[in-house]
Amino acid sequence: MRRTIFYVAAAAGLASGLAAMAQEQAVAPSEPLPLKEFMGHVMQRNAEQLWQWTALLIDEKGEHSGQPNSDEEWENAESDALTLAQLAQALESPTYRIDDKRWASHVAGFRAAAAAGADAAERKDFRALERAGEDINTQCVSCHLTFAPELEAPPPSS
Repeated sequence: MRRTIFYVAAAAGLASGLAAMAQEQAVAPSEPLPLKEFMGHVMQRNAEQLWQWTALLIDEKGEHSGQPNSDEEWENAESDALTLAQLAQALESPTYRIDDKRWASHVAGFRAAAAAGADAAERKDFRALERAGEDINTQCVSCHLTFAPELEAPPPSS
């Protein structure tokens, strides 16, 4: 499955303006984020950064691949994958760990997929990076279906 990202210049400008305003008002939390916030603001954002490297991008200039081309881009892709692997460690900490054996299994699968992405980027192997990105997505969806199914599908209508 190939992710396609549609880019609208006006929306991007608005989003960056809102982000700048939010950053000015942001205050670092004094306590760990709740799990839902950690997943939505930290984990998801970092996964999206990695997925950008394997996405088919469609913007005002047409279609093009997000595939890393330069050494710097490959280094950034590796950094994005390593960040996800490190975030998996946070999910194993007492702060975020769920006391359910399925949690540990999901986190281990996610960590392994992220490590495979880092390895692929280090070797500049685009196909392996794509596979790792898909595996990361599969691991995320699988965990969501176990612990937060509402994230993957709307609740059934009554």
